[in-house]
Amino acid sequence: MKSRGLGPHSRRHRLGHLDRRTFEGKLFDEFRTRLLEHVGGAPTVAQVAIIERACWVNLRCAMMDGKVATGDFTEQDSNVYLAWANTLRRLLDALGLQPAAARRPTLDDIKREALAARDRSAAA
Repeated sequence: MKSRGLGPHSRRHRLGHLDRRTFEGKLFDEFRTRLLEHVGGAPTVAQVAIIERACWVNLRCAMMDGKVATGDFTEQDSNVYLAWANTLRRLLDALGLQPAAARRPTLDDIKREALAARDRSAAA
C-alpha cells in the first residue's frame, strides 16, 4: 500500500505521525525548539499547549507556501491560508513578542556551582 504524501490539508492522524527525518519534521522541531527558547526553556502547561498548536499551524502554513510556489493555489486555499496565518499570529502574540528574561540563579544553583568548583580544584 502506497503512503500518501503529507500536505497542508492532511488529516490530524496523518500529521500526528510526523516523520522527524523529513523537511516537515525538521521544520516542526526547529520551530518548537526556538519557541521553547523564547519562553525561557521552562514553559508552563499553557505555554506548552500554545507552542504545540503554533508548531502545527506553522507547519501547515509552510506547506501551503509550497502550494503557492507551484501555482496550485485556489481561492479556498487563500482563505484557509489567511485563517491559519492569523491563528499563528494570535498564538505567537499569546506567548509574547519579547523573549523571557534570563532566569536568575537560585540559592541551590549557587551552592551547586560552588561545590562543583571546589571539587574541580580539589581534583586538580
